[in-house]
Amino acid sequence: MKKYNWGIIGPGKIAGKFATALSRMPNCELIAIASRDIERAKVFAERFQAKKYYDNYETMAADPEIDIVYIASPHTFHHRHTLACLNNKKAVLCEKPLSINYQSTLEMVALARKNNVFLMEAMWTRFLPFVKKTLAIVEKGEIGEVKFVRSDFGFSLPFNPDSRIYDMKLGGGALLDIGIYPLFLALQLLGEPTEIKSFAHYAASGSDETISGMLSYDNNTMATIFSTVAASTPIIAEITGTKGSITIQSPWYKSSALILQKNNERKEIQLPYGDNGFEFEIEEVISCLDNNLTESPKLPQNFSLLMSKVVNQICDQCKLKYEVQ
Repeated sequence: MKKYNWGIIGPGKIAGKFATALSRMPNCELIAIASRDIERAKVFAERFQAKKYYDNYETMAADPEIDIVYIASPHTFHHRHTLACLNNKKAVLCEKPLSINYQSTLEMVALARKNNVFLMEAMWTRFLPFVKKTLAIVEKGEIGEVKFVRSDFGFSLPFNPDSRIYDMKLGGGALLDIGIYPLFLALQLLGEPTEIKSFAHYAASGSDETISGMLSYDNNTMATIFSTVAASTPIIAEITGTKGSITIQSPWYKSSALILQKNNERKEIQLPYGDNGFEFEIEEVISCLDNNLTESPKLPQNFSLLMSKVVNQICDQCKLKYEVQ
């Protein structure tokens, strides 16, 4: 079994969850952390027993001991940090969204392909058991032809202009932080829409506090997505077909239960995932690297490009502008 040495850029909350999952993988070792704040890097490194810590991302990206880098910095820095790693022929698992506009996402994917280096968006939900089961039910035609997909994600967060959620320079707003989950589900099930209509309400910082979208398809299919940081929502997903439906229980983006309804029967399906869930996307990365793949067949780069393209369209409609840092 080959062992993989990991580095992490951005020692925040999500990186802590990821590092916890990584520590349980027998063929993985976290050896380096990078942060603009050297003290934060040091504390994180000590917490997870990494032997190196940096206050310079480019230096860590050039470390010859590192095989793969997990990027968990704020959204607007994903482009810069990913390019630094790819230029050093480091495999990259980059947090969602891959970048904050379509053009920068294109550049990231193009460089990965040019250098023949692995790149995957860290959409951890894609690899959880409930998604595998949901896709299998749909592909088998158990609920007939899918006609409608609806999902939401919302929580209440007091306004703070310095918060990552509200700061436009960090890619703030509901869409890029949590709206990416409902969008993922719609695109995973239905593909690229033919028409998009979106609406937003804004915080004082200019970020989207609440945002919704309607995705329409030529085959009389529709999806609605909704996200907000102004109120707590049910966080449920519904997939309706011509012969039945699937309800993904709350919180749907990390659910452990589905309700399948068809032929006037209701069946609850339990799909527990054990630890914190991040181990499934790590397993996918390792499987790809073991098989010399430069992208995941389950979450290919073209899907991330589609996600970025649709996000770009929604942002344009809602006049949300972000700049790569």
